[in-house]
Amino acid sequence: MSLAFLDGLNDQQRQAVTAEDGPLLVLAGAGSGKTRVIVYRIAYLIDRKGVLPGAILAVTFTNKATDEMRSRVNELLSRHGPSRPPGQTGGGVAIHTFHALCLRLLRRFGEDVSLRPGFTVYGADDRKALLRRVCREVNLSEREWSLSRVASAVSTHKLRGFSDKKVGDPRLRQALDVLVPRYQKELQAQGAVDFDDLLLLGVELMECSERAQSFAARRFQHVLVDEYQDTNRIQYRLLRLLAPHGNVFVVGDEDQSIYNFRGADLRNILDFEADFPAAKAIKLEVNYRSSGAILKAASAVIENNRARKGKRLIPSLEEGERPELHAAEDEHEEAAFVARTIARARQSDETFQSAVLVRTHAQTRVFEEELVARGIPHRVLGGLRFYDRREIKDVLAYLRLALNPIDDAAFVRVVNVPQRGIGQATTTLIANAAASAGTSLWEASLSMLEGDVLPGRPRVGLTRFHEIVDMSRQAPGAKASSVMRLVLEKSGLLEDFEREGEATARERRENVEQLVAAAVELESRERADLASFLDSVSLLGAVDAPSGPAPCLLMTLHAAKGLEFDVVFLAGLEEGLFPHVRASGDVASLEEERRLFYVGMTRAKRRLFLSYARARRFAYQSSSRSPSRFLTEIPDDRLNMPSMPTTQRGRSSGEGRARGAEGPLRPGALVHHDKFGDGKVVDASGSGPDRKVTVVFWKAGRKRLVAQYAKLQIVG
Repeated sequence: MSLAFLDGLNDQQRQAVTAEDGPLLVLAGAGSGKTRVIVYRIAYLIDRKGVLPGAILAVTFTNKATDEMRSRVNELLSRHGPSRPPGQTGGGVAIHTFHALCLRLLRRFGEDVSLRPGFTVYGADDRKALLRRVCREVNLSEREWSLSRVASAVSTHKLRGFSDKKVGDPRLRQALDVLVPRYQKELQAQGAVDFDDLLLLGVELMECSERAQSFAARRFQHVLVDEYQDTNRIQYRLLRLLAPHGNVFVVGDEDQSIYNFRGADLRNILDFEADFPAAKAIKLEVNYRSSGAILKAASAVIENNRARKGKRLIPSLEEGERPELHAAEDEHEEAAFVARTIARARQSDETFQSAVLVRTHAQTRVFEEELVARGIPHRVLGGLRFYDRREIKDVLAYLRLALNPIDDAAFVRVVNVPQRGIGQATTTLIANAAASAGTSLWEASLSMLEGDVLPGRPRVGLTRFHEIVDMSRQAPGAKASSVMRLVLEKSGLLEDFEREGEATARERRENVEQLVAAAVELESRERADLASFLDSVSLLGAVDAPSGPAPCLLMTLHAAKGLEFDVVFLAGLEEGLFPHVRASGDVASLEEERRLFYVGMTRAKRRLFLSYARARRFAYQSSSRSPSRFLTEIPDDRLNMPSMPTTQRGRSSGEGRARGAEGPLRPGALVHHDKFGDGKVVDASGSGPDRKVTVVFWKAGRKRLVAQYAKLQIVG
């Protein structure tokens, strides 16, 4: 490969890509090409430094990101280098999510941390089902604490070393001391781990297993980490253990750290140079996404944060139009403004992509209604994912039992799916027998069949269930597609679909067919057995970016991370909503809210619209709202406020001043205040020195002022 391939990089990117070995922190501003730098770094190590692909480990957070990185590495090497055998292309690079990496290590060396072969990875639903049972056993009431809250607390408790002071309720903290050990014991008894355990056991493995340490030291000579600002302390510890050689290349942006609620620790990136004393830092500051005007406004906001290393965004695109601020009367008028603006834009360009970004899920309702009313195609990012659908979970539960029959969660899910006469009374008998004998539900049910305990219909149904699972277990190394075919033929699931009506039956059949196709595709790419397929499914995390184009997407700001759009609407910019009321009084939380606002602004490529409502309805009441403090952090000359004639803003301080004048300062007058900016007089009372005016300022909100001392400037 010629060094000419570096010609596509700017000076900062090239400096990062060609850096010498050792720890390197790449501070990548929004839209500065961070993934590009990682991809080129991998290619550079392979082709120019002679590093074997298998000696490189790249870690990121989503399956989509790993697939994209792998594809781009292979494309770059094939485009700029000579033809290579498969082992010398980028295909040999280990590119994984953190969870996938730990799972691979545990599959290989899990016995060193007391894991049984063929252990199951519990997803969110299985985890909640187990937690619900354990909560009942320890008398933890769901009426007092929702299962979702308990599940979140358990996760936080575990990832913070089984001692978490951030669980606010002291009674819940105390309950966790009893609940978590019981939950962990049940997981172990069922030969299962949850997603948190993958990280925790991965770290434990690398700390105590000489075999795993030796393997990692030999295999991974260079470790690269994407989105480093999103790592938690467990992932940080894992990184340190995987890179004793110090060849750590991390890319991240402290200004885009927005996942503290998931455990992301900003210290990991802020303290990198202290943690790795030999580290160097390189800043990527050229932005290739947004117009200059958008970047100026975004930079003005994020500069108010103190917990940052500091960087400036240099636009590579033209200045463009300034972000536009719209003050709506209420949330419905705000939604109408957004829909109206999108409709106008689509008249001239139907291919453009827009996004409406909000702070909370509940805010999408009025926008959906307005977009539907105007016939504007749109989609809410999220919803029911493929692997969350009922029929998919049922088939996967059968596959899990084929691999690990003591998986109680899978047993409970499908023992009576489709219905085979095993009702609640029978499952309770089985559960009681399992508890008494200290065995799994599968083992307890087998003993009950051998002992002739059950009556006719439940006995027939349970016998048939065991036959189906036993048939699927006969070949431990069988392919997932083969086991799936057997399950679908023998279980009666396909026939059961037909009883739900034609349309529903067709949808469910198509979903199952796609599941079979997923297994076949994996098997065609690699020698994948049943365990490999289930591992690949278990590692499918939260919703990634949409796979296809959508003219308008509605989503929360957290969901927008990593995406970009021609036009972005940041809506609901009001105090208590954004920044959220939960951030009130806490500097660290407020700064994360500001980073979230910055992330939203920098999703926009061509146009950015900022809006808030002066009144918003919550439940039965409508309350007045104040504009977000983040809006006041954007200088007036970096915003377009169309309600105010731009030709009249910014007059000399003496021109047009109204010092107590009653005539000009009447409702409807457009005014300017040196501190509060532009606004509109909405009410006036009194006369002479007692005259008072109420002004709604576009950014500062409603203010009641004494006209004589306000020094308001009439501008329209």
